[in-house]
Amino acid sequence: MSGKVIAIFFALLVLVAGAGMYYLQVYHYYREVTDPPQGIALAGGQLLPVRDYRGIYSVSSPLADRACFVTDARAAEGAQTYAAPTPLIPPRWFDCFDPAALTEDLAAGRATAYLGQHDVAPKIDSVIAVYPDGRAYEWRQLNEEAEEKRTID
Repeated sequence: MSGKVIAIFFALLVLVAGAGMYYLQVYHYYREVTDPPQGIALAGGQLLPVRDYRGIYSVSSPLADRACFVTDARAAEGAQTYAAPTPLIPPRWFDCFDPAALTEDLAAGRATAYLGQHDVAPKIDSVIAVYPDGRAYEWRQLNEEAEEKRTID
């Protein structure tokens, strides 16, 4: 009988630990941006005006920042485009950011990705995708310097 009790105890322990890890990864480490920016600078010097901003950031990783907003698409004209944009997956509850649709639209030319800031954190770039209708999305991703290091190791 004591073997069953120990097995049940460990099974419950694993369930509680798993639920705790899920909560930490999906909710605890993320914060919503409470002071939205009035504008976002692009690497080419252009300033994108921002409306209806909704953003998140992570207290544990500079890669976890995501944002959805509306801008004037013409303000990005002439800015430096981003060669290999790869939107990263946000937590499910941040539903304005759809990385699959964004990736598809970038590949099809329905949206254009621009460099927001190179090395916003070491080896991490800020990337901004803008649609012709003004919808815009921002995320951070590893840049080519990080990719070179990863392939050498």
